[in-house]
Amino acid sequence: MTRAGGVFCFEGQWEEDLTKRGSVLPTLELLERLGSIRYIHRDTATAEELNYYLDAWLSRKYADYKVGFFALHGKPTQLCLSHRNTVELDEIAAWLSGRCEGRILYFGSCSVLRASDRTLQEFLHETKASMLCGFTKVIDWVESAAFETVVLNALVNGSRIDSAERLMRSSRWTSLADHLGFRVVYANGRSQSSVTVGSGLSSRSAARLAG
Repeated sequence: MTRAGGVFCFEGQWEEDLTKRGSVLPTLELLERLGSIRYIHRDTATAEELNYYLDAWLSRKYADYKVGFFALHGKPTQLCLSHRNTVELDEIAAWLSGRCEGRILYFGSCSVLRASDRTLQEFLHETKASMLCGFTKVIDWVESAAFETVVLNALVNGSRIDSAERLMRSSRWTSLADHLGFRVVYANGRSQSSVTVGSGLSSRSAARLAG
């Protein structure tokens, strides 16, 4: 039996109130229970924590975990690890420099991929990742969780580098992909976006509506 592919998830602090329990863990657990993926999940509320776990992800020990899943608040070209701590995409590119060959980066965050093609191509060139994908709009928690379940499965188990894009173009998912502003960028220079990017900015909130 073929061993399921791996996802390494870096999850930020969604709320200042630590009694709140919002998390992407149920999505990862569902996919694992279905036998679709294996996963590693780590909380990353500071830049130091994120950098530490990125190093761990890229070690030989976790070479089977090809998909890096960034589950954090977001703004265009910026990840918000907590209410006080942010990190820019170019900082992450510097940390990952030249070490992501064969890897896929999925940014499950509001608006992070609202950036120029040049910016995102420079990110891929610096990191050597095969592709990146994520959202250009403010996203709703429940809607994106449903979408994420399907996208993560496609990223891990798809037979082609563009499996997630091909799925997004199917009649079942195009409308939701458009609504969320899902975008895919490849290291070969091709950029695919199913939406015309709007003007609203925010980051993924408790309902992913307020950021």
